[in-house]
Amino acid sequence: MKRHLLLLPLCMLMCLLSACDKQSSVDRAAGRMLGDARFALRYAHYDEARDSILSMRKQYPTALKARAQGILLLDSIELTAARDSLQRAEGPEWERLHVKVQFYERKLMEDLKKDKE
Repeated sequence: MKRHLLLLPLCMLMCLLSACDKQSSVDRAAGRMLGDARFALRYAHYDEARDSILSMRKQYPTALKARAQGILLLDSIELTAARDSLQRAEGPEWERLHVKVQFYERKLMEDLKKDKE
């Protein structure tokens, strides 16, 4: 009887350790996808960078830290893409993109403030 009572905490401990290990592998995989998105952004592959973040969010819903970083990175992607497009735009398109750039600059600042809190 005592032997069975000792096995229960041991089994619970093993389950807890395997759950922690699984979460850390999820966090690592999500982090790699964020790295891929940053790499794509560096070389102005905006669609690829967006797709990497959106895929990460879908595949790893429990990677909360990576998802929070993904929101900031997605804002940076949108801001950089809008700035690039703004350089080539004229007339009404320039106005629209200028407003978009201003929006993402403000949004990124607000997100960074929230992230610090």
